[in-house]
Amino acid sequence: MNIRTHCINSNPWRIGSFLGAFLAIIAIFLIVPVFEKNFYTHLLLQCSFILLVISSVYAIDDQRSIMIIGLFFLIPFIYFDSLSFHYNSLLYMIIGYGFSLAFTLLAIVILMRKILHAALVNADLIFGALMVYFLSGILWAKFYFIENMMTPGSFNGAGILNFDSTTLHNAYEQQFNFLYYSFATLATLGMGDITPLSHLAKSLTAMEAMFGQLFVAIIIAKLVSVWWHVSDKKDELH
Repeated sequence: MNIRTHCINSNPWRIGSFLGAFLAIIAIFLIVPVFEKNFYTHLLLQCSFILLVISSVYAIDDQRSIMIIGLFFLIPFIYFDSLSFHYNSLLYMIIGYGFSLAFTLLAIVILMRKILHAALVNADLIFGALMVYFLSGILWAKFYFIENMMTPGSFNGAGILNFDSTTLHNAYEQQFNFLYYSFATLATLGMGDITPLSHLAKSLTAMEAMFGQLFVAIIIAKLVSVWWHVSDKKDELH
């Protein structure tokens, strides 16, 4: 059996994972922004984040131990996010965001490990690279949100968040602002409508811009090196 075909099609759950990740991306970037920013759109957004992370990891690495570690971060995130709504508490939201951030970072590390050790240029490698890119934008958006909450006014044009006067509705609105800012920075578009002011915000922005450039270069180098290695092996066989 062809290795590439076996890798993609032997497990129907993995095909479902590809579909789940695709639907999550559609929800995050096309469906959620259309609706009014309230708890329900926040819930849909967080569920889409969760679906994207789980689908991305399971499609590439379906080891049960990794999923159990993921649940260690996922369950507290859901718990504290629910508490933030029940008690109208921004503190619980920030704690939940911390677990969500760790969960997303874990997924990126797992995917990067698989990408760097890949021996074939196949759907898994391409999908993994795309998901690392998307998850990185989401990860930095969470960093920006937490920084703006910890240090109000860290970003010009994104609104001010603080524990004393910010409502959950405003916090839900800011999530979209930072999601937009994060991907604009990752792609080094530099729109200029949102700018970092605090030292940490500037550092995070610079790090994301550098990561976006280096990641593309590394992935292209990886694809070329793997393709070249496989081509050399085929030539030797002939």
